[in-house]
Amino acid sequence: MTDGPTFDPTLLRPVLQAVEPYVPGRPLEDIRRELGDIEVVKVASNEGPMSPFPGALAAIAAAADGQNLYPDPGSWALRDALGAMHGIDPACIAVGNGVDSLIKILCMALLDPGDELAMCWPSFISHRQGTAMQGATWTPAPLRADGSYDLDALLATVGPATKMAVVVSPNNPTGGAVGADELEAFLDALPAHVLPVLDEAYFEYLPEGAHDGVAMLRSGRSLVVMRTFSKAYGLAGLRIGWMAGPADLIAALTPVRNAFDVNAVAQAAALASLADAADHLPPRIAMAREGRARLDAGLRELGLDPLPSEANFVFVPVGEDRARALDAALTSRGVIVRPAGAFGAPEALRITVGTPDQVERVLVAMAKALEETA
Repeated sequence: MTDGPTFDPTLLRPVLQAVEPYVPGRPLEDIRRELGDIEVVKVASNEGPMSPFPGALAAIAAAADGQNLYPDPGSWALRDALGAMHGIDPACIAVGNGVDSLIKILCMALLDPGDELAMCWPSFISHRQGTAMQGATWTPAPLRADGSYDLDALLATVGPATKMAVVVSPNNPTGGAVGADELEAFLDALPAHVLPVLDEAYFEYLPEGAHDGVAMLRSGRSLVVMRTFSKAYGLAGLRIGWMAGPADLIAALTPVRNAFDVNAVAQAAALASLADAADHLPPRIAMAREGRARLDAGLRELGLDPLPSEANFVFVPVGEDRARALDAALTSRGVIVRPAGAFGAPEALRITVGTPDQVERVLVAMAKALEETA
């Protein structure tokens, strides 16, 4: 066999050396190839454990026949529906190929070398990646002990070069959320040259009375809010999220966006999901909260100390060496959890809340894994 073609690595932009690749959770197929024909429970990637809503499934089937045509590049039907649902101008909304895509688009539009993005850490790595890709600098602040953003510490990192200040709430991977009043105070204190970005990917799981970035935007706040259809709506496989912000900012993102970055099936499914949400979303959120409480209590009964969570997952600090050992022991039993090292927390595991049966399966496997790694 002859050697393949070669590439001169000096052609790459030097700043890419600072970009840490995203390391996804192991796919089901990978585990099945390794372990054979056993039932595998994947609780690693914070997907919703239920299929898309009935209306979304029907919309997916109906959209299949039209895939010889390009999708609507502006996602206008979905933007109109989101605008009507939330009481904002559709021109204030951008739809993207998941929140991750929207994060990168925002960073491409705003950040140059020498600019800074402020965020707390450990947190969602895509904000850090998008900053590094632009040759800009991220300035980390610590989390609070409960795993939520320390907004005072975050504000202290803001300086003359800061262009964006990110708040992820509930935070991924820890699950902690900030309060509505403290978030308002933080936004009031931010200098005018800093764009606040509120990552609300897990918004649907927040309790009543928690912060609502879209309501803040509707009241006249200048900020960017990000949400997704990947979690509570069960559309992770179709990759669709949305972002709301000032209309002039949304329009200014057009030059850095791919022309057809949201496929037609995803648009149809998301639109149908909004129509189904009133009937089908509340019971799913209730199941997630009940499962989270059961998972938290069960882990505590096993001697672990998960952080309090307002999302569809729990974060369990166990120590770096034991995190690796428990991950391997759980995987050998067909339970895939998420080591949190890629998020800046190598000492912990992140466990998604699945169905009631999956939660019990996780707890049984964890009990055996703890015995094995003691």
